[in-house]
Amino acid sequence: MEITLEKALKEIEGNKFFKVLKENDLVKVSYRFNAPQTFDTPLKRELRGITFSSKTGRVVSRPFHKFFNLGEHPETEKERLKGKLFILREKLDGTMLHPAVVEGRVRLFTQKDFANPQIEKGEELLRRNDKLLKATRRLLEKGLTPIFELISPEFQLVIPYETEELILTEVRDNRTGHYLLEEAENELIQMGFKLPRKRVGTVEEAERLIEEAENVEGFVAKNFDESEPFPLFVKIKSPWYHRAHYAFTYLHNIPDHKLFNLFLNNRADDIFATVTNPAVKEKKSRRLKVLTDIYHSLLSSAEKLSQLYGKVKEETLKAEAQKELKKIEREFKEELKLFNFPVEHLTEAARLAKQKKKFDKFLGTKLYTALKHQTVKLKT
Repeated sequence: MEITLEKALKEIEGNKFFKVLKENDLVKVSYRFNAPQTFDTPLKRELRGITFSSKTGRVVSRPFHKFFNLGEHPETEKERLKGKLFILREKLDGTMLHPAVVEGRVRLFTQKDFANPQIEKGEELLRRNDKLLKATRRLLEKGLTPIFELISPEFQLVIPYETEELILTEVRDNRTGHYLLEEAENELIQMGFKLPRKRVGTVEEAERLIEEAENVEGFVAKNFDESEPFPLFVKIKSPWYHRAHYAFTYLHNIPDHKLFNLFLNNRADDIFATVTNPAVKEKKSRRLKVLTDIYHSLLSSAEKLSQLYGKVKEETLKAEAQKELKKIEREFKEELKLFNFPVEHLTEAARLAKQKKKFDKFLGTKLYTALKHQTVKLKT
């Protein structure tokens, strides 16, 4: 499929699901939201980081078209693929980078950026490997886009890689969009490119291979029986990766009230144990420790106030409770952005503690609610 900048812009005119990014003479078109209706035409499936020259309107860098997980889309339903032979390439858990020559220099881009730390790392690896840099330039000068996956311990998502590398996952013709990796495999290896491991098999065989595997994302399955508008590409992910990726995404994005709720429901250990990314684990562990320390301070205050309950007037108890809350606010002043915890909750917890009832559960629920409504809020 031949694409021009004019065609791409016309295709997404007025469509809020896509965005256009510009840098000097480059124009990148990519999607904002991965929703079912986002990719409702073949042309839209090409708009996931494709980069044009604003001067000529031609493609200068062409990453993968949008393709889907097994069972995610009508074209990837298992029944439709049953018995069909695929080239199975190991799916890597990194960052896709695709290059172009800009003012005589080989530049790398991600799907939605012209510059970011992953791009810097990828360009550094290219500069350090002269053979790889020259090979990349040769392909670009022929009007081809080598598509790389950057893997690095520095940018770990789920799988903990020990090395940092640029691995060639495909080569596309900028004009036609044809995929060329398989037919040029031997030549590409001789040029100095490292490719993902490969085998041939059915979807059923691929699933069996990764059924019990750990630290493996899965396969990209490719079938070239049909090539228009695209060959059939399918992402097949391991059960382990599904679990680990869910835990990683959940923990990475979890708001404080839900993080605290994991603690209240004794689920924090399970989630943290599943996540392999040390940076995310450390960051969220520190945050959870602050939340639980605040909770324990509230429990201690309630127990202290319970000794006064029934012995002093209500106004006096309330004043003492207010002092306890101010004390907690001072104790956590470096971590707290806001601490408007209702004094009535602390006095009620004191009453429950005096009566040997579940004041800990009561305070846990009230702190969860305060975090949810952001009347208690940690600094970012």
